[in-house]
Amino acid sequence: MSVIRSVAGQWEKAEYAHQLQAFFKQHDQLGHLFVGATTSSTVCNLLAAMIELPAKPKDLDYQLTLPHVFHDLFQGFLLLFVKDAEHKALSQAEQLILSITVHFAQHIIEHAEQFNTALIATAQRVLSAMSQLELQRKSQRRSLQNMGRS
Repeated sequence: MSVIRSVAGQWEKAEYAHQLQAFFKQHDQLGHLFVGATTSSTVCNLLAAMIELPAKPKDLDYQLTLPHVFHDLFQGFLLLFVKDAEHKALSQAEQLILSITVHFAQHIIEHAEQFNTALIATAQRVLSAMSQLELQRKSQRRSLQNMGRS
């Protein structure tokens, strides 16, 4: 019985990833992110594997709106932020999840009048965390460049 539940869970994740990919295609600004070796399908499948899936109405599609998608991206963002902060290399797909999350966070901040305060606060946390991570990355690069110099 657990095998059946496991297969059903994987099916739901694949379905969510497919619908998420369609959601991303609606946002032309994201197109430039997927010109490398990693496809949007790969990114969506990875995100679906990382997060707790949202509730889905019986026999209907997931209700993917920007607030819902951003919530899901934020779940993945938190995991990847910790991984990156611990100086563990991120794959290109993982980097793209961070980039997409930042993109939507900026969009939410720019159009704050359309969103609730909790979502805006989460978007601000994402942007703040990324700026701190960038500072940490720069510091790490400088220390690596200075190694071996007297």
